[in-house]
Amino acid sequence: MAAYIFVAVLLGVLNVFNKMVNVKASEYLGNTNGTLINYFEASIISLVILLALGEAHELTPSFVKNVPSYLYLGSVTGLIALIFLVIGTKKSTVMVSTIVVLIGQLVTSIVLDCIFFNENFSPLKLLGILFVIAGMAFREKIIKKSENADA
Repeated sequence: MAAYIFVAVLLGVLNVFNKMVNVKASEYLGNTNGTLINYFEASIISLVILLALGEAHELTPSFVKNVPSYLYLGSVTGLIALIFLVIGTKKSTVMVSTIVVLIGQLVTSIVLDCIFFNENFSPLKLLGILFVIAGMAFREKIIKKSENADA
């Protein structure tokens, strides 16, 4: 269990770092080109990992052809999400955009758990998400109050 928690924290750190790199890349290259660079780099890294693990057969046309087409939607939705994420992070702070993404992931995971794993809906999970939203709203209220006091 500790290993899962460690990996989850590490992925959270990498996610925020990735977001900042993408924002900086989009500032220099534009949103589309910055996102394209991200996907190009990810493709190269994925290729290296496949080759290192000896799974190069997954690159053959026959293997790719047998993968259900709907599974390729992950890359399309990931690309769209990344573009929105970069635009949103430019207009807010990294913390706010990360929390908003977290809320979206939590809500979606609850819905998908109910659909695909027949898990019962838990009001406690929804309550937890509402606490996160309330905390973010409270933080924003404090920031606005301090900005008004400084002005």
